[in-house]
This record gives sequence, structure tokens and C-alpha cells, in this order.
Amino acid sequence: MRVRELHLRAELGEMPRLAAWVEAQAPGLGLGERQLYAIQLCLEEVVANLVLHARPAAGAGITVTVRIEEAPLRVTVEDDAEPFDQTAIAPAAPAETLEAAQPGGLGLSLVAAFTTARDYRSESGRNSLMLRFA
Repeated sequence: MRVRELHLRAELGEMPRLAAWVEAQAPGLGLGERQLYAIQLCLEEVVANLVLHARPAAGAGITVTVRIEEAPLRVTVEDDAEPFDQTAIAPAAPAETLEAAQPGGLGLSLVAAFTTARDYRSESGRNSLMLRFA
């Protein structure tokens, strides 16, 4: 099994590089269009949440490592921010009317819908969120 890994700065400007990297991995992993879309969408949401909401540990910047493993297909996002468990965040309720709708807040519901399992742990100053895909 080959592990593919990418290191990112915790900046929104890194998102295009993340998307291009995932797309470049697709042929070697035998990913279909649906799987590729699911992985890209989930990674975009998880990494954007880290960039926008995680707090750096001890005043340092946040670094993000993305790892893709096959059989079963797993994507792991690791960071060195303060503990931030995205699996513990309750999904936002959809707005009852179009007028009441606000942008954002539904991404983690999409992550839950596209993955078969999500596991979070924090150890030795590193956070790890593993996403499993069918």
C-alpha cells in the first residue's frame, strides 16, 4: 500500500493546491468521479474549518498534513493546532425559509453524508481526523 502525503500551510490560499493534488492522486488510486468529488468536497470543508476556526497551539502557525491510503480508502488530516474535534460539532439545522437562510454551516453535514466513518483523536500536540470512504 502506497501512502500519499501533502503538507499545507493553514491558509485559504492553499485550497487550490490541495484540490489539484487530490485530483493528481485519483488515477493511481483508481478513484471514480463520485469518489474524487466526495474526497475533494470533504477535504475542502475539513481544511477550511481548520484554517477559519482552529486556534494555533502556543502562538505557532498551523500546519496541515493530508494523507490518502487505499484499501480501505482513508483520508487523514493532521494538524498542530489546539484540539479541535470536528466530529463533535452538531450539524446545523437547515433554514425553514429562503429568507432565513444564511451562508455556511452545512459543510460538516456533507462530510458525514459522503463518508462511512469519521474518527478524531488528539495526541502529543497533533490532531488527527480520519475519514473513511466506501
